[in-house]
Amino acid sequence: MDAEEHFATLAAVWDEHAEAMDAAMGEHGWAARAALAAAPGERVIDVGCGAGLSAVALGADGWVAAVDVAAEMVAAAARRMSAAGVHGVAVTADAGTADLVEVAGAGVPFDAVHARFGLMFFDDPESALRNIFRALRPGGRLAASVWQQLLDNLWMVLTTATAMPILGAQRPPLPEPGQPGPFSMADPDATTALLTGAGFVDVAIRPVDAPFLFEGDGRAAAERVLSAGPLGPAFLAADAITRREAVAGVVAALDQYRSPTGYLVPAASWCVTARRP
Repeated sequence: MDAEEHFATLAAVWDEHAEAMDAAMGEHGWAARAALAAAPGERVIDVGCGAGLSAVALGADGWVAAVDVAAEMVAAAARRMSAAGVHGVAVTADAGTADLVEVAGAGVPFDAVHARFGLMFFDDPESALRNIFRALRPGGRLAASVWQQLLDNLWMVLTTATAMPILGAQRPPLPEPGQPGPFSMADPDATTALLTGAGFVDVAIRPVDAPFLFEGDGRAAAERVLSAGPLGPAFLAADAITRREAVAGVVAALDQYRSPTGYLVPAASWCVTARRP
């Protein structure tokens, strides 16, 4: 299943639970947006916009183009942007290959690019980043969040390793190193090389170490992560009893991270910034 098919399959889950997932990610969800510091009136393109929460936040004082490869995600983003009165457009396009200035910018280059966990899924990341570079005006900025190594993200390790045998998955649903997937840009040196190779300068990569929250008794949050993550297709296809067993198993695996507000599970991302000269 390629990225477009995967995200189309899970779009309804991401749409339904977008606000809850955003709250669970905490700083990981807003670090790149804060680093971008979009000024009033700026034109921003949100690459891999998902269900549209970041596009709404980015467009509060300017104009935003929400772009995603999955039409179902774009429809959700368009609905949220319209409801919030955000100025901009929502466009279905492959940010790695499409002429972004034409399809999303009405012929005008962008002031800034934002991507919240949207850069890791390109089949050809070198070519994709060059394409994104071309969408920026001279002096334009990029800010993105990408996950650090899998083993630094126990919220993913524990949910995947625990639920996989319960769901009958034959192998880990995560790609091999170097393949498109949530951890494909975990190596900061390799990511820096990709960006500089695409033409960017002033590349900076800052660690974000903050917990991923499984709120309350953890069950609703575990179900969301299983539904929306790499095991999503297998989890959604399972019968109700198997899904309950998987959720219960994940909650038990998280017990050591219990807190008064829920389960605070280690998570680590990189906040990446760069500039087009």
